[in-house]
This record gives sequence, structure tokens and C-alpha cells, in this order.
Amino acid sequence: MGQGQSAERTIVVIGEGSIATTTATMLAAAAIRREGYSLLTTSGPAAPSGPGLVMVHRLSRGTHSLVIATATYPLHWSQIVERADQVVVASTTAEVTSAAAKLQVLHGWGGAASSLAARTVVVLARADASHPAPSEVTSRFASLARATLVVPHDSRMHADPLQQGTLPQASRTAWDGVMRVVGEDELSEDEMDTQPRIDVRDLFAGTPGGAPAPGAPANTWGGPRPTPRRGRWALVAVAVAVVVALGVTPFVIAGGLPWDGDSAGGTPGLSPVDPVHGWTSQAEWTSPEIAAGDSAPTVLVAEGAAITTTGDPAAPDLTALSTSDGAELWSSPIAGALTGPPQLIRWQDEPAVVAATANELYLWRHLGVEDETPTPQTWSFTEADVTLVAGSPVPLLANEETLTALVLHDGALRRRALPSGGQPLAADLDGRVLSVGSTGHWWSSGDNGEVSDGTLLAPPAYGALPGAVLGVGGTTLVVNWTRNNRTTHLAGYDVTDQMEPTWTTTVPGRVAVGDFAVAPNGSWATAGTVAVDLGTGAKEPLGQQWATIRITDDRAWSRDAAATRKGASTTPLPGPINAADGVPIAVTGTGLGLIVASEGDGPSRIYALQPDPDA
Repeated sequence: MGQGQSAERTIVVIGEGSIATTTATMLAAAAIRREGYSLLTTSGPAAPSGPGLVMVHRLSRGTHSLVIATATYPLHWSQIVERADQVVVASTTAEVTSAAAKLQVLHGWGGAASSLAARTVVVLARADASHPAPSEVTSRFASLARATLVVPHDSRMHADPLQQGTLPQASRTAWDGVMRVVGEDELSEDEMDTQPRIDVRDLFAGTPGGAPAPGAPANTWGGPRPTPRRGRWALVAVAVAVVVALGVTPFVIAGGLPWDGDSAGGTPGLSPVDPVHGWTSQAEWTSPEIAAGDSAPTVLVAEGAAITTTGDPAAPDLTALSTSDGAELWSSPIAGALTGPPQLIRWQDEPAVVAATANELYLWRHLGVEDETPTPQTWSFTEADVTLVAGSPVPLLANEETLTALVLHDGALRRRALPSGGQPLAADLDGRVLSVGSTGHWWSSGDNGEVSDGTLLAPPAYGALPGAVLGVGGTTLVVNWTRNNRTTHLAGYDVTDQMEPTWTTTVPGRVAVGDFAVAPNGSWATAGTVAVDLGTGAKEPLGQQWATIRITDDRAWSRDAAATRKGASTTPLPGPINAADGVPIAVTGTGLGLIVASEGDGPSRIYALQPDPDA
């Protein structure tokens, strides 16, 4: 906080030109919307004040008040350090160098100034189309400020925090997010004043230009800080009606809105890697450390939850976090180290997660229920070194060396024998295990050690030869076939219906296993330079230079372009992707890009990156 707890908190905004005043006003408006503050005084930037600072807005909530001031030029650092509980640096992308220099100066003062600088929040807006997008310059503040938040550029001046009705929803959402990081709720719920506290004179008798109404507190810094008071009861009904009409009725944010420390969900922060175009480096929330052991960290997204492993890798917890704010929805302990990453499947027509230790299979359902930890179903087994087969629509464990498989069927794990030379790919609802060989033959393993004779998959065209088994997406096995070494065919087979052919399509070039990427929900895939609907086989070109870096349920990325599933329309990126970890593994309904990254050699975490409003 800077100088300890007090009944009044002061935010000092440092910035050049109109961006500082706009930021001060938007912070006041967001405090009114989110925190239930009421506006006591609005003062123009030319109003008299103490040296180096101008009070722009004074707000009140209960017995606590909030002062939002702007710093004048030349900057009086001693006044800023003395008066500020929180510093906000407001800048456009045209003034990034100047804004970074101001922060460096504040750090250089040392002591309380350095502490204030470390807690500084940077608010960044794009100057115009000739300047870079904010996401391209946020890294300039990574070591200088606590957070860098991006807001949409808006050339209009919103001088009145009570008149925000014409502001676009995206702008209001962005500024509410800024206030969530900047602001602090010091009051307990018992102390919270739920009545709007508005000086009615400011609404009906304010002087032109936003100057204080007669009798309002003077805009000075030398005198005592005024204590907010209630208006007459005769005016309360009118004030409340005005508040409702202006959309500023207060409400309580559960858990408060901290200046330092954790938010209601995960802690905001900065991405340790450069994000792909479309997102900023600022994370709305970050997760606890992911416990992956020697495996790559895995995050599954379903039912509004980001599901991963946390705690001790030797006995981790499966933890579900809200994709909107990072709050923990539930956490379920696992008795032992996992032998592979957890997997998302559909079980009994709903999303479920399966995972396995050396001797137990776990299955969780009801994934997105807050404060209700799902009790996993567990099945024990004695077979050695069986691991989950990725992509199987029915839970399947297998060991290709011992030719042993376990399939979940009729409430129990059923043992199956595997054919020599066959790769187990999937289990179906009848408890059969389907295996495919490099020659294009497939086998079905059933009860009592029964294994069918190898049957050649139906070729997509006369004379076609099997090339590579690419993988399973949903319930479809995709195989690459070639004909006369010129034409490449992709063929889809239904693993739930004895490998019945479902579709075939031709694609340019050879498609190897490394060129095939399936969306997490199994609905589509990228195969070389085309996108394929796995339900119908319909394809769309992605471009001759396309090479998939990552695919989600609704989009995919190559080094220089992005594509959406709908029509697979591609959009060139303004610059190449430098870090694959900066590409989202999923995008939430509110546009947050979830990435999994680590700082240096440190533990991996989920970073929910805020969308870039100017992208």
C-alpha cells in the first residue's frame, strides 16, 4: 500500500497528454461500477492543487475514500512518493520509451520509491495504426512493473465517470479489469456500506466544466482529508434512482480486490513467453505449479474448467480451475505417480477425465461443478507396465511388449490379448480392442484371448497402398494411402463399427504422423497443408507453407498464419510465432488464451492471457 492502512487511498496516474486524464476518469468509473464507490468531487486538470499533483476525482464508499490524481510536469517525484499509495503509468504505444524511462527513474530513487515502482501498474493503449500493437511492446515493462494491462484505444474523452453509457462494452470490461488489479477492498462484508453514497449536488448542481459544486470539498492537498457524509434522507430516493439509471449501483466482490497478493482466483501476472498475435502478455490469472514429473505438463479444458495435476508429482492432485478467473473448483487426490498424462474422453455421454498409476485406473465425471469434488471411480489391476492409449474413446491400457491390454467394459477392466505386430489404437463400446499394423491390416481382440485374423483396411482407391496410420480423432481412425506415388488419399474408419470406412479425400503431398494434428474434441484435424472435418472428410486448404504448431477445438496456428475451423480460413500473422508456448492450448468463452509456460527452468503454470483489443 505504500504508507500503511488509512481511510483514504490515493492513486497517482503518470502519463503524457490526454491519456493520463482519461485513465484517471476510467479508473473512477470502474471503481463506481465494480466497487460501489460514489463520486464526491470532480475537478478539472487545471484546478489549483499542491505542487506536482492534481486531484481529478474523489470517491467514497462507507467511511473509506479514494482519491485519483494525475502528476503534472515536470514530475515532482518526492510529492508522488509521499502522496501515492499506488502508481499507475498510462501510456500509448507511441510513448512506450518515455513511460519505461519514468519507471526506471522511480526505481532509481530507491527505498519507498522503489517499492512503489515495483507495485506500479502500466495501462497501455495503441496510439494509431502506424504504431505497434500493445502486445508487441508489453515486454518493455516486464521487469519494471507489477502488471501491464491493455485497454482499447478510444479517441473520445470520457470526462465524467458517471456518464459511461456510450462506452463500448469491450472498453468497460477492459477498464474493470484494470481496476481489479489496481484497486483494493479494505472493508469486510460487515463494514460494507450497501447504500449508494453520492453527493447529490454533484449530479444536479455541479458547475460547468466539471468543477466542484458549491460547498464541495476543496481540491487541495494541504488541508485535512474530508470525511464523507450522507446526503439528506429526502434526497436518498432521488440519488438511488439516479444511481440505478446510470448503472453505478454498488456490489460486493467476494474476497475483495487486492492491490498485492492473490485475486479471487489465480494471481494476475505477466507471461514468461511472447504470446501469439491476438493476446497480450498480461495474464488475467495464473495457476499453481503443474505437477508433471518427467512428463510434459498437460491441461485439459472442459465444462468451463482447466484441469491439470498439482502438488507432489509422486502423489499429485487432479485440480480443476475456473477458466474465467482461475479459482479452484475442486481438487481430487491420486494415490501414486501417474504413468502418463491424464486424458479427456466422453463417458456415458458427458466429458470425463481418465488417468492411471502403476496399478489403478481413475475416472472422474461432473468436471465443472464448483465446490463439489467429483469422487473418482477406480479400478485396480496387476498387469505390469500398461499405460493409457491416447485417443481411445473408451479407456484402454496396453503394453505392446507383453501383448496385453485392459479395456473398461461392463464396470470392470477386461483383459485382452494383442496381435503381434499390431498397435492398439482404441477400444469400442462392446469391449473389443482394435489394433492396426503398418501393412494396413487390423485386428479385433475380444474375450477369452480371442484375436481375429488380420483384415486389410478397405483401401480408398484401387491400387492404393497403406502409407501411415496417422491417429484417432473422436471415433475416427485416419490412415494415409498412396497411389502410383503421386496421389495421396486420407481415409477415415469408424473404430466403433469394426473399422467401417466413413470417408476418403485426396490431399497434396505425403502426410506423415508428424504432419497430423487432431483437435482436443476430435472434431477436426490438420493433415499437412489441409484442414479435415473428421466427421465428413470435407477438406479446406491452409496454404502451401502451412505447418501446424498447435490446434484447439476452433482454431489452429502455423508459424506465420492462423486458421479457424469454420471453412479453415487462414489469416496471416503480423509476425512469425517465436515461442510455441505462447500459442494458446485453448481459448475461453471470454477470449482468454490459456497457455502453459515456465519461467526459465522453473515449474510450468497456466497463464490466462488477456485478448489484445487492437489485434
